[in-house]
Amino acid sequence: MRIAQVEDGVVVNVIEVSPNHWPDFAKGWPQAGEAGPGWVVSGKGFMPPEPRPAAELRASIPPISPLQGILTLGEKEWGKVLAYRDHADTTWGERVIIDNAADWVRTSQNIAFFGHLLGYTDDQMDALFRAAAQVRA
Repeated sequence: MRIAQVEDGVVVNVIEVSPNHWPDFAKGWPQAGEAGPGWVVSGKGFMPPEPRPAAELRASIPPISPLQGILTLGEKEWGKVLAYRDHADTTWGERVIIDNAADWVRTSQNIAFFGHLLGYTDDQMDALFRAAAQVRA
């Protein structure tokens, strides 16, 4: 049987115990059912946590290096960025960012623009950052 440690109305730990013997430190812990850490206790029992808003999730994606991003994009997609960079209408600031960014931050307006330029959805950009974070050069 699973039982839950609850603090301030939120499950912080779940352990498996024998129905006939609960450890002394867990006396009074309620049966957890399917609940896990982060679940909330309400008058109806355990409720799963609310999904985190997409903006909050994006803010938690760590920055990547341009090298990680370029290698993950691949030659064809990075070529689109370079073609944009070399276009006569590209601003000096955009060229500086493409050429010299120390890191790429998922929530940056510049990154959002390049995602738009490539035709990527927010989910595709999130996936790109997650994949790029795994690249070791």
